[in-house]
Amino acid sequence: MFRSGLRMFGLSFWLQSCLSAPTQISNREALYQNCMETFQEEMKCKDLLKKSEENLKTEEEKKREKRINLSQEDKNSLKIRDEMKDLIISRNKLFVISYIGEPDKKETSADRDYWIYSRPISRYSTEHDPDDEVTVIFRRGQVERITVIKPSTTPDEGFSLRNLIKAREERKSNKP
Repeated sequence: MFRSGLRMFGLSFWLQSCLSAPTQISNREALYQNCMETFQEEMKCKDLLKKSEENLKTEEEKKREKRINLSQEDKNSLKIRDEMKDLIISRNKLFVISYIGEPDKKETSADRDYWIYSRPISRYSTEHDPDDEVTVIFRRGQVERITVIKPSTTPDEGFSLRNLIKAREERKSNKP
């Protein structure tokens, strides 16, 4: 009796979650064609497409637009990545909040806290684009590590096999 009740609960929960999940059309042409099939009015469909355009953007597109549209004041307030890392390593949570602000998302796992900054707060240098995401990892209330997801326009830093191969290929192509 208990198992069948549990199965029914699980089945109803699954159906409810499937039915309540919003459907999102990620293809603009498909949305326009569906609208034309339904309403057969070009003006209504163009208006619908224009209004839906913001909802059709992926998170990555929204982040990219936010970075592009930064004001000069916001660009000037971005921290240099290496300086930021050096300054906040081994510091406490209050210092991090006062230096770079409240995180966009907080996660906790075992004995570590992860503060995720998805808004632009740092960059490689003043000429480069802002970092995509910065994660500050705390252990026992102090910063243990900082991880950064760099934008694709940022050059690789430090020694890597990829840099060595690139340099070798450039030397070969420059020789007469």
